[in-house]
Amino acid sequence: MNRLIGNGYSSQGSNFGIGLPSPADTGNIVEDNTAVGNMNGIFVGAGVKGNILRRNIVLGNPAIQVSLDHPSANGYDIQNLSTSGANSFEGNTCISSLNAPCPSTGPTLSASPNPIPVTASAPFGMTTLSWNAPDAQFIEIHIGSPTGALFAFSGNRGSVQTGLWVTDGMTFYLQDVSNGNPLTADYTLARLVVHLQKP
Repeated sequence: MNRLIGNGYSSQGSNFGIGLPSPADTGNIVEDNTAVGNMNGIFVGAGVKGNILRRNIVLGNPAIQVSLDHPSANGYDIQNLSTSGANSFEGNTCISSLNAPCPSTGPTLSASPNPIPVTASAPFGMTTLSWNAPDAQFIEIHIGSPTGALFAFSGNRGSVQTGLWVTDGMTFYLQDVSNGNPLTADYTLARLVVHLQKP
């Protein structure tokens, strides 16, 4: 799994996290990646065909600041300039796209990596949580229960890295706190269990 945050390929003022820019890019499987904060999260150029792009989490492309500073920029979570049907897009999580499906799947909370690879004696791991809560204005992520320790407060989509403190079986709760919603199960949008993977 790869995690690409605002550091992908750049050219002529635009960039992408994951790219298949050339018609020579064929026969690839692009799966289980996370790309945030780029002008385009996934870019597929004209003439590209025969690729499978699946189960990628592509959110926040372009980054919020890029959108504010350059409102005319044509950035997308997934920008596909190839012929319709030339490539396969399956189960990707995104909000904005050009010529690619961005299914509305409701709120999501994911971790990359999950499970977290650690050494045999390591009691802790580190991962990156990504969320998408299109119907919420503000969210909080709590640890252990809807009212557990607060890990993050943010807008309705984004990504944040934990420290080296995640334990096996740790559970994260994505809570809708818009309009002062209480921290109860009624406003839990998603629940995620993270595991450690020892050799």
